[in-house]
This record gives sequence, structure tokens and C-alpha cells, in this order.
Amino acid sequence: MRIFLILNILLFFSTNSYSQKDISQKLALNRMANPTTALFVHFDKNIYSNNETAYFTAYLLKTGKFNRKAHKILAVALIRDMDTSLVKLDKFLIENGLAFGNMTLPDSIVTGNYHFLAYTDKLINGKPELTFKQHITIKTNIDLPFKGSIAFLEKPNNTAKDHKLLISVTSNDNKFLPKPTTISYRYGKEQKTVKTDASGQLLLSIPKQESSIDPNIYVKLKYLKDSSFLSLNLPPNKTKAIVKFFPMGGHLVNNLASNIGWEVTNPQKKPIAIKAFLYKNDEVIDTIETSSYGIGKFQLSPEENAVYTVKLAHEDIIDSIYSLPKALKKGLVLNIANVLPKDTLQLFLRNTGNHKVFIRVHNFNQCFVDYPLDMEGPIRRVKIPLNDIPKGIQTVTITDSLDRPLAEQIFFAHYDNKETIKVETDNPVYLQREKVTLKLTPNQLKSNAVVSVAVVQENRVSLKNSNDIETYSYIKNELANAPASTTGSGYKDKNYLEQILLVKGWRRYTWQQMLEINTIDTIKRADSLLIVGEIKKGTKQITKPITLAIFGDSQVRTFDTSPQGDFNLHHPEFISEYGKKMYLFVNASNKDSFNLNIKDSFEKTSRELAKTEMSYEDVLPLVLTNNADMTLKSNEKAIRLKEVTITSRKDNDFNYSKGSFGANECGDYVCKYNILNCKNHVNDIENTQPIPGRIYGGSTRFPYKGCITYDKKDKSYMQFSGISYYKEFYLDDYKDPLEPAFFSTIYWNYGTILKNDKETELSFYTSDITGMFKIIVQGITDGDVVYSEKKFEVKNKGQAN
Repeated sequence: MRIFLILNILLFFSTNSYSQKDISQKLALNRMANPTTALFVHFDKNIYSNNETAYFTAYLLKTGKFNRKAHKILAVALIRDMDTSLVKLDKFLIENGLAFGNMTLPDSIVTGNYHFLAYTDKLINGKPELTFKQHITIKTNIDLPFKGSIAFLEKPNNTAKDHKLLISVTSNDNKFLPKPTTISYRYGKEQKTVKTDASGQLLLSIPKQESSIDPNIYVKLKYLKDSSFLSLNLPPNKTKAIVKFFPMGGHLVNNLASNIGWEVTNPQKKPIAIKAFLYKNDEVIDTIETSSYGIGKFQLSPEENAVYTVKLAHEDIIDSIYSLPKALKKGLVLNIANVLPKDTLQLFLRNTGNHKVFIRVHNFNQCFVDYPLDMEGPIRRVKIPLNDIPKGIQTVTITDSLDRPLAEQIFFAHYDNKETIKVETDNPVYLQREKVTLKLTPNQLKSNAVVSVAVVQENRVSLKNSNDIETYSYIKNELANAPASTTGSGYKDKNYLEQILLVKGWRRYTWQQMLEINTIDTIKRADSLLIVGEIKKGTKQITKPITLAIFGDSQVRTFDTSPQGDFNLHHPEFISEYGKKMYLFVNASNKDSFNLNIKDSFEKTSRELAKTEMSYEDVLPLVLTNNADMTLKSNEKAIRLKEVTITSRKDNDFNYSKGSFGANECGDYVCKYNILNCKNHVNDIENTQPIPGRIYGGSTRFPYKGCITYDKKDKSYMQFSGISYYKEFYLDDYKDPLEPAFFSTIYWNYGTILKNDKETELSFYTSDITGMFKIIVQGITDGDVVYSEKKFEVKNKGQAN
């Protein structure tokens, strides 16, 4: 007979046993020993080209030992995936848990896969308390100096012992190159450097490596001073599947029906969609399958002494028979009717063992429900109101009277995938350089929101690199190794989330680990990353303070060192505009006798994190068989000439004198349209150096103050990488018809406050790029995160709507 039991939430908290108190203390210790932290950075897109600027807003969602205001600096490092090398590092100010910034990518950067690694200045046991990673792809807007490709010479088959590969290199116009190209490749432990033949080709015979952790061959092409990269996935004859079974609740019990989740992946943890046969002893009793996420579900009521196995129906998989976990003779089975409950959680308990159990709903940091239950019959049905349980992934743990876990399952409380912000444009289709009016309307938004808004070319947002604030904060940051959603936003995909919760039931830590936590485990070493320096007189330590000065923008700032010559550049007053070179010098008449030294701990930390973070990542199959795939299409870029050296010119601009070509020592330049530091012409060969006292076009209409330089041999002067404040996104109406406007990000807003009872209106202009564009809005409210998106199309002016 089924007994229906509704647990009143008030009764949960009125029950106050010693066990309840002890568990609460353990959860509190676990919260201090293993705090859940979260940093999310919204980048405008995830596919860039050289010379482009990446815009971003960082949100400190959860902190651990430090509070939000303690985090002062956000470091953003650009790391190349191929060799984990640090390409660029910038630092920005954090205020009240938010940081705004931008990074201009180098013009000479090599195409390929990279990632932004963001972290804050606060350390716990020598590592940043908050870190975040955003994978990106970098293409080029310059015609390639040469073309390179890699392909199978013979179609892969299971009988061949080697992979036959052909690498071809030609000029950009498909002609033979005058000299051989140097080819360096790596596959597993094998690394070699060879050269192409006279026709620019190289034949490779690569022995197959069965069940290799990394299935990719990585190739570097180098011709003269130019380099390019290729990669190809080399499949083995047969792969070894990794099959895992997840009885809902944790255990199979004889004669009790259980729902069983199962997951199939390859050694690189890529999901495998597959069919299989379920055997009882030697007899097929069911046919089961996994989805595109490699996840499936079936039901089983195991019989005593029976052996249950699953045989995969795939001839290319080694060892296709896998055993289910052995069933317990007696025990408890937990099933959750809906793992995405909105207001009420329903549990179904089947039991053949314990008569008294404890039901606890918690998140390993706090216990929300702690209730003793007598199992008076074989089946109990329990309803738990979720009124006082926060939104997100929570855990149900059922223990015996000695707090030994009997069953456990995770669920998502208060799941709701509706849009809380409605994004609308005044038209679905626009022409080039046409004004767009964007309306953001709250849809049951419970409080005001702070959001960042990006409007970007749709093909600059790849699915494999997708990362939204809802999926990250509620899924990726909570569950280890959650696969990417095929729709891009895992949080919005109900089917995806149900499957993930089915097989990812055991989180970063277990109930047993939590019970073993002691006070000593909560002791952490707290520290901060700093930019510090020292000044000496020759090689000797000074004995009284020295006045130093900093310049780089329009201000000169002075400060005194300590009596021993130590100083700290980690100060809000030393922040400068992004892109400006900062200089430190001795402000004294006898400056030549002093030596300056600066130690930036952010650079060392970035290099260390780049290597350690990549070592924990799964290796995915990569396919980049032609380097031309990393070049922007002709209708997405302006015509760019190869870099040349110009030694003289005739100036016919009515005797309007111009500076020397290029940027000056401070990084300032004027484009051919007389705009100072024009973002449309970064590193353009026609840029000239600005002249002091002259007024240029652009966002600033003041006379240019000039650039102060220094002798690099002078040890009392020193250039350093300081802390920057963000550069405003320049809104252009593109009124000049002669100036090209090939921008894939046509609007960016670092932080807009949305009222929960009022519509917000924004406007911008389309560029010369046609096609589909995506509006991405994401940010935070008081206690939650929000994400919405919308698409519109841009057509050529010659096309009809």
C-alpha cells in the first residue's frame, strides 16, 4: 500500500536533533574548506581576427574567503592552445564586483585556437580564488603569405597499420614556392621536423596509436618568416569506449525497480550515440541506446544472483561488453519524478532494508531540509515544498540512522527557462549603415539588472566556444565535465539539462568526504598578487624615501618610496587609459645614480596557470586541414596591403604637414582620415604619428599633448605594464561613404542598468558587413543571472527587403 506523505517545510526546521546540528556543522566546515566560487566574463564574441579589439565585462558571481570588494584587479591573459604560450596580458580595475575592459589583439598574431584566461588578484594557497576561461578562435584579415593543407592520402581503414598523409604548400596564387617549407609535426610522443620537396609536398606515414589520449596530429608550417598551423584527427582502427552506469540514487537493490542512467564516451570524453543490448546472464532482455550526448536511461529490477551486462552494437569498439554494478541484497532505491521541479520535489522511495532514514536536501554548503522518516512499508512517496530552497542544482541525500549514505540524487530547484528580458528590434531586416533601435523589456524580472550588450556578426559566435552566464553559473561551474549543449545554451535546453542531471549525480565532493571535514581543513593561506618594485643607489639599499613619478597619459603622478626603497604600483591613482605605455622615473636631480626594478607577479601567475589549466582539460578531436579556412571572407574585411617600408612621399594635402609613418613611442597614431587613435585603422600602413598641439578628429577634441620618450639605457627610467581602465566603445554613424566600415561587433555596452518596471531603449548603426547578426544580453540581478538573445539580418543596399 502506497503511503502519501507531504513534508511541511515548517516541520523541517522545527525538528532539531543532535544529528541535525552535527550535520549542519559539517556542512559549514565544508563551505569554508571547499567554497563554491564563480567568475564569469562576457566577451563580445568568440571568433576574432588580428587587430580586432575584444570587449568584455566581468561579473564576480560568488566569492569564497574574500568578499567582493577585496578583489581589486582583474588580469586577462591571451593564451595559445597549441603550446600554452602567453601572448598578451592586461590588467583592469574591479569595482563592486564588476570589471570592464578590452584587449586589442596583435596584428602579427598567428591564426588558430586560443583562450582568454581571466583571474583576480586574490590568492588562496598560492592560486587565484577566482578564475575563468573563454575559448576563442583567431582568424586573419590579411591574405595568407602561402596556402597549406593536410589530407589523408588513403581513406582510413581498419586493416592499415599506418595513416598515409599528404601535406601541400603553395603560394597564395597556387604556384610553387621558390624554397622548401619547414614542417614540424607532433603526434603522441613522436615529434619531427622535415621539409617539403620541390613541388611543395610532403608524404607522411604515421603509425596508428590505439586508444591514444590525444588523437590529433599538430603541424606547424614555416616559410621564411611566416608561420601557419594545421591539425587533423587520426582515428584508430578501433576505439575503446568508456561506459559508466548511474543507478538513480546510487545503488541497485535486488527486487527493487530502479531507473539507470548510462553514459558512453571515447577516451577523449567525446559522447558516443550508440545502441546496445541489455543481457541478463546470457539472454537479451532489452535494447537500449544513448542520445547525441552519449546519455541514455533504462529501467531494471535486478534479481538475486543474476549477472547483468550491456553489449554495444558497434564493430569498431574494443571490448564491447560492460558489466552493471552488482546489486545490494537489501537497501533503498530513490527515484525523483521530475529533476527540474519548479515548486515541489517528489521522491519515490522503495526499501527492503532500513526502517528509519534521514532525508536531507542540501548543496554541500548548507542544509535546507533535515527530516527523519520511518519506512513503514516497502514504498513511500514524499513531497517536499521548495519555498525556502534557493534556485539551482541541489542534492537529496538519504542516510541511515548512523548518517551512512543509502541513496543520493541531484535536481534543479525552481527551474524556469523563460526569457526574463525581451529583446526586440524595430525591424527584422536592415540595410548597410542603417540605424537600429533596440528595446529591452523586462518580463517578470524580479529586480533591476546590470547587463552587458553585444551586437555581433552571427558567424563570429561559434557553438564549440559558446559560454553564457546562465549555463556557466548553474551548470558548468557546479558539475564537473558537463558536455557542451548542441543548442549553445545548456540552461535553456530542458532535454539537455534532464540528461546531464541523470548521469552527473555525484558532484565534486561526496557525502563521505563532507563528514570527514575537520577544522584544520578550513585553514587557508590568503595572499594577493602585486605589482611592486624597489629602487637602489647603484647596488646599495637606500636609507630614506625617494620621490618617483609615473606618466603615460595626460597626467603625471608622484609618490614616495619607503625608506628602504620599496614601492607598490597596485594603487587606484596609477591607473591609465588602455593602450597607453606607462613609464616610471626618478624625480630627482641626481637620478643617474639610481636603479629601478619592478616585479609584476601577474605575468608569472599567467604563465603558470596557462600550463596547469590546460593539463586538466579534455583533448578534443581537431580538424583544421586548410589554413585558408582561418581567413576572413572578402565581404567581411577591408582590403589590406602587405606591410611595406615607405621611405619618402609627396604630400599634396595643401601643405598640411603630417608626422612620420606609424605610431609613436606612446602608441598614438593618426589615420588617413585625420582621426586620433582611430579604431578602424589600427596598424594601417598609412597611419602617421600625431603632432603635439594639433587637434584631431575622434572622441577627443583637445590639442594633442605629445609623447614623452626616454633613453632605454637610463636605469632611472622604466616602462611597465600597469592597470588600465576600459576604453569606451566608439559608436559610429558611418556618414563618411569613403571610409570602410567592416566591423563584426557593431555595438557593445559594458554595463547597462535595466529597470524591472521600465523598458530600456538603445540604438546603433549597422556596418558594411551583410548577413545575420546576433544581439546578446547577459548580466546579473539581485541574486540571479539573466541571458537573452535576438537575431536580425543586414542586406546590401542594392537588395530589396
